[in-house]
Amino acid sequence: MKQTDYLEVEVLKAAFRTQVWVVRANTTAYALGDRIFAATFDGNIYECVAAGTSAGSPPTFNTNLGDTTTDGSVTWLTLKLGMPKRPMYFALFTAAPTDAGGGTEVTGGSYARVAYQPTDSNWNTPNVAGNTSNKLAITFPSPTGNWGNVSYVGIFDRLTNGNLLWYGPLTDAIDVLNGDPAPSFPIGAFHILGGQRRSPGLRTTTP
Repeated sequence: MKQTDYLEVEVLKAAFRTQVWVVRANTTAYALGDRIFAATFDGNIYECVAAGTSAGSPPTFNTNLGDTTTDGSVTWLTLKLGMPKRPMYFALFTAAPTDAGGGTEVTGGSYARVAYQPTDSNWNTPNVAGNTSNKLAITFPSPTGNWGNVSYVGIFDRLTNGNLLWYGPLTDAIDVLNGDPAPSFPIGAFHILGGQRRSPGLRTTTP
């Protein structure tokens, strides 16, 4: 069973982009896809499925998943909150990790994971093919020792330890040596495709 373009985009937005939910307001125009929550939060998110203007007072929301609520000329679809957004820290490996983790992460020589968080300022809007990429360069510290032959990259949810969220091989493995320029993924080089990632190129020269 194939995941649709719509779902790929929604999953990528949930994982990589800023989530915008606002409290419902009276007598306010809403467009298709707008998402709100009730002033007295009930644990649900409501998505506009018929554009219009909200009523002058709050409706009584129907709270079962898939219910709809009429609010002036707006219709809201009841959604449930899903996987929380997780922080992201990029890591480099000299031996491949797996779905269970493992691998050999670089250590020493001033190496550290790089925080590059899931916000609109960092990631491009997913396209219909389910593709997002980095808006800014993702740059590691300048090596003060040999890091070895770096061949894999991963994304964790913590600066140290934590859960491995994505991983994969570099386009080309690269020897990172003491005194090299800071290794970097240039703007647009790191692609997430429908929940997977395309092999990016790591550079040790300024792009």
